[in-house]
Amino acid sequence: MTRPPAFRVLTNESGSRVEIAIQGELDLATAPQLDAEFERVRALDGIEVVVVDLRELAFLDSTGLEAIVEFDARSRAAGAELAVVRGPRAVERLFAVMQLDRKLRIVDDPAEL
Repeated sequence: MTRPPAFRVLTNESGSRVEIAIQGELDLATAPQLDAEFERVRALDGIEVVVVDLRELAFLDSTGLEAIVEFDARSRAAGAELAVVRGPRAVERLFAVMQLDRKLRIVDDPAEL
């Protein structure tokens, strides 16, 4: 049995844009790490666009989904646009089932922004 990749959050800041790539399993155990990075990013001055890249996410549960939705709401309140890069089919299906694909801006590639 193949183990999923270790959970990692990779952040790249470039001017008024921040890209946050999430790898591995985002669940109850790892969501606090993501929340901490989201809070750090929200505290940055001059951020206009935040991209949350899910392409390397192996698993997502409701706790991780809630973290992303909450970060979207807080980003918008602060005047930043948030976009989510589609993850693997199982992750994308969860977004569709929860109808978050209607609420969040979902893109296929971070270059679309």
